[in-house]
Amino acid sequence: MSNENPIIAINVAKIANRPESYETMMKVGPKVCITTATNPGFMGFEQLIQTGIHPMAGRYGGGAVDMRETLNPIGMYQYTVWKDVHSHEQMHHDNFDTIFELCHHCLDMVIEGPWEPYYEIIKSDLPFLHAMTDVPEVIGDAFQHKIRIPKIALTGQRTIVLGDHWVMAGHEQAFENGAIETLSWMRANIPGMIGWMLLKQFGVSAIGSFQLDPEGNLKATLGANPPAYNTNYGNAVHDKPPIPPQTPTQYYVHIEWENSDFAHVGLGYTMVDYELRQIHNNGVLAHLDRGPYYVFLAPMMEQGMWRRKLKK
Repeated sequence: MSNENPIIAINVAKIANRPESYETMMKVGPKVCITTATNPGFMGFEQLIQTGIHPMAGRYGGGAVDMRETLNPIGMYQYTVWKDVHSHEQMHHDNFDTIFELCHHCLDMVIEGPWEPYYEIIKSDLPFLHAMTDVPEVIGDAFQHKIRIPKIALTGQRTIVLGDHWVMAGHEQAFENGAIETLSWMRANIPGMIGWMLLKQFGVSAIGSFQLDPEGNLKATLGANPPAYNTNYGNAVHDKPPIPPQTPTQYYVHIEWENSDFAHVGLGYTMVDYELRQIHNNGVLAHLDRGPYYVFLAPMMEQGMWRRKLKK
């Protein structure tokens, strides 16, 4: 790992966009979060639901920023933040029966997934999330002590844009430099941008992806009688991701905005601002095998204490 930041496991699935799915998420989701928090290496989470895509100046003619009513299936991205890989794998090992039963209740809404890669936080410029009740105290303290008031992201009142980039072999460092320069320029110049992270995939959790061994995959159960804890990589608790990282190397650009309008306009600067366009073209687009593909997401549930641990 290149820094001392926590790691993020992002569990990705596509789900049926219907009212029953959201009822299931609100019923099962909190129980999964409470179970996950049994491990001391667990640092927080973000549960995000897709609301649309960025059409990138007409590149994707069938997509729109707001597709909450029409997009089906819809993407669900569940970030869990950890001290290290071992903590995540240990949690799954120790709570396998409970997680299996809870997740089994969600299978009737899942179209594709789950798939749970690990990501290293290469660089972050995210603020700490303050709860709504903290805002007057923060502002009052700032006025009293003449402290500069930081940007405050309120839970559920922001738009998260996640950009998928697959980078050419040997171009990883050049891409990272270009992405950081691009995001730093945007943060300094574009209104409505709250902050960002650059994430690099370094492997995949087999058990988090429910890639069980053949017998476990084929066991007939409704969730109350789980199979034995086991995958094609065995039943040990891993210190490194058992499934290797994909090639070309995958990066996520995670950007937070005050709302979807700011996000839509802000990303467009990479195409219509001459200075930024040169930075982005040469530093990002020139190094890609695939992408970028940007999805718009809204927070459903979260525990943002992990942001206090991020290194700038």
